[in-house]
Amino acid sequence: MLSCTGFTCVASPRPYIRSMEKLTTDLNDVSGRCVAVRTLMTARSVARAFDHALKSVGLTGTQFSLLVAIGAGQYGSISELGERLHIEKSTLSRNLRPLMDAGLIEKDESARGRSILLNLTDAGKTKLDEAYPVWQSVQARLEGSLGTDTLKSGFQFLAQLRDAARA
Repeated sequence: MLSCTGFTCVASPRPYIRSMEKLTTDLNDVSGRCVAVRTLMTARSVARAFDHALKSVGLTGTQFSLLVAIGAGQYGSISELGERLHIEKSTLSRNLRPLMDAGLIEKDESARGRSILLNLTDAGKTKLDEAYPVWQSVQARLEGSLGTDTLKSGFQFLAQLRDAARA
């Protein structure tokens, strides 16, 4: 680009070259230290390991987690279930529907008020019995690779990261 004053013209770097250099710098900064990128990469890898194994019993890792939470009665409503597992409403509905359609969970008809509770059906309990050893094998492999202390430290870090993200 030329910048001219009177009869004098001076060549200056083209703006798009400068903007490309800045873009490259910015992209390297993001890829090198972005918390979201790193945690999503890790979450996808871990989820893929569980999904692959649990596919043999017809579940995904998320569906297994939902069956466990529902079976343990760790929530007071579907909304609370989503909040505790950090699952958005639309994602939660999308994951609960196949479990209901398969007859693995059912709405608790005795629930009062606006809260909707879910219960495992007998088929859901059977499916959890079938899935537990599969989950256990993936869990044991990860624990064996990392060690219990490293996993505990990792869980503590992840809890701190969740808290920091909510702040």
